[in-house]
Order: sequence, then C-alpha cells, then structure tokens
Amino acid sequence: MTRKLRILMPSIYFPPRVGGIESHVFYLARELAARGHRVTVITTRTESSSPREEVMDGVQVKRLPSFGKHFFGWILSSVFSVPSIVSGARGSDIMHCHTFAFALGGSIASVLRGCPLVVTVHSSHFLRLAKKALMRLLLKLVLRRSSVLLSTSKEIDGVVRGMLPGAETLPIVNGIDTETFRPVDPGISTDDGEFLIVCPRRLVEKNGVEFLIRALAHVAPEINPKVYITGDGPLKSHLEGIAEENGVRDRVVFMGSVENVKMPSIYSSADLVVIPSLVEATSIAALEAMACERVIVASNVGGLPEIIDERIGVLTEPGSPESIARAIEKIAGTPDTGGMGREARKRVEESWSIRSITDIHEEIFIRLVGEV
Repeated sequence: MTRKLRILMPSIYFPPRVGGIESHVFYLARELAARGHRVTVITTRTESSSPREEVMDGVQVKRLPSFGKHFFGWILSSVFSVPSIVSGARGSDIMHCHTFAFALGGSIASVLRGCPLVVTVHSSHFLRLAKKALMRLLLKLVLRRSSVLLSTSKEIDGVVRGMLPGAETLPIVNGIDTETFRPVDPGISTDDGEFLIVCPRRLVEKNGVEFLIRALAHVAPEINPKVYITGDGPLKSHLEGIAEENGVRDRVVFMGSVENVKMPSIYSSADLVVIPSLVEATSIAALEAMACERVIVASNVGGLPEIIDERIGVLTEPGSPESIARAIEKIAGTPDTGGMGREARKRVEESWSIRSITDIHEEIFIRLVGEV
C-alpha cells in the first residue's frame, strides 16, 4: 500500500488564473489528493474574486497577496511567501515548489524544518535569467537546497545541470487531464470552406502571435484561413494593427482569455492549432490540443521538438511568417489529418497524461521521504 504523504506545494500562480503552469499544478495536486495524499497549495491571489482560502477538488488552497505580474512583483511575492511556506513545512512530509520564485521559501524551509524539497523549473523566463551573471548566482543559491530538480524540457534541464553539477535532475513534461481534453463537439461555427486555425497564446512578445498574423498574407487564397486567438495580453492593440496593415483583419478573431473548461470545444473546432512561439519550455496548450486530436504547427524552439514531429504536425522556423504559411498550406493539403490527430492523442495518453506524470512524482516523493 502506498504511503500517504502531507505535501506542501507552493506555486506563484494557480487557478482561476489561466495558464500552463496554473493548469499543471492544479492537475497534479488534484491527482495526488485523489490518491489519498494531503495536498496544500500556497499561491498568490491574482484574481480579486478568489477566496483567500478554499478547498478545490480535495486540495487545500491558501492565497497570499499578489504584487503584480512582472519581475519586481515576482520578487516581492517570493519574499512575502517565505513565512507561510516555512510555517506550512512544519506539518509536511515533503515540499514541491513550482517556479523558482517560490523556491526561495522552500529552500529556507528545508534548512529550518529539515523537510525534503523538490523544485520544478517551468518557464522560458528561467532560460533568459540564467544567462545573466547576477541572476544565475541568485538562482543557484535558491535551487541548491533541492533534493531533486525537475524541469519541463530537456533544454531547461541542461541549463539546470550546468548550473548545479552533480544535482539530481530530471526533465518531465507537464501532465494533461485527458478526460477533460479530448475530442468534443465544436464550439466555433464557421462559414463553409474556411480553414479554421486556433492559436492558444497570451498576447506577449515571446509567444510570436505577430508572425502567425503576418503569415496569413502569404497563404494561398484558396485555403481561406481564419484564425481564432484565445488569450489576452498587452499586445492586443498592436496585433490588431498588424492585422489591419497586412489586410487580414477580417481573418483574425481575438477571443480574449478563455476558461480551461471551454477550451476542448475550441480545439475541437480547429482544422489546425498553431503555436508560433519565439521561446518555449514545453507548451501545455500544444499538449491539450494534441489530446483533442488536433494537428499542430509549432516553432522549432525549446521543448516543442520533444513533443511534435512530422507524424502529428509541422515544425517551423521561429519568427518566420513564410515558414508558418508554408506549414499551413502543407497541412491544408494533407488528406489524412484525422490519422495525425489520433496519433497525437495516443502520444499524450501514453506519455503525458496527468496519471502517468503523477506516478513519476509520487515515486520521487515517497523515495525522498523514506530517506529522511
């Protein structure tokens, strides 16, 4: 019988905020709780409507004040979280910190409480910060207390190993709830003959949405593409302007932020899902779309080549509208995209379902607690 653990899971972001890290932490915490473990998440209150404490699907959630979604906000949130994480570690068997910002409290708590610490390094922000000498030193200090360091791509894992030689590291792609994300009835109705493209990206520079919009001007007219962008962000007005300049404004629909529960019907509407990122760890959105049996066009960056190949989609040159346009034309001219979609879901079910990913985490946790 598997030992039942008391798991403290600090993460700077968590639902109802929409995002890849948020989804993964929730799915993992929920699955661990369903297996009988006691899971407590410490996070920030990014949405004013969220309660400061609640139980979500068996997971105890405690929210601290949020200081903004920017670098200095991360620093303040990180420092402010330390007392709560140290206090929570007192009654926990193990800590699993998500994102380096909340690893600070985990590192201090591991010293004061003797509680084993696992840290998952999630985002491409880590890769950018690790190139700066001062930030690299600070990251090393924050992460060096970890018993195991997990990363969401081989690229991030390589940087972590270079930063902390001899540390136990493991790349693990984030898990997907394949019960929620599966083929369902389409949620978008389109005109006959439209080739429907979904782009599930926040409107920030690193996500490369601009290049998908520019690509539409290079796609053969007979394909008749229409793009639905799910996600919001500071570049919305800028991107609307680019669509106007390129004569494709009527081919782009900005849907704004969409709740996770509604995304399966959005994905299931698509002939193609495009992830045009300039940098990326491993895209939760790409895996969600794959679980919905969608074909993927994605940039050949970060962890995306680890999950996407020619059997389920096309990899493109990052930042190249022409490369994206040729990929759209290739998929539009492929007769059996249904077979590609089924292969995509099969891969997610076999390797990246939340159940299989939780198995790996649970094994690590039980081993570390047994070593204390």
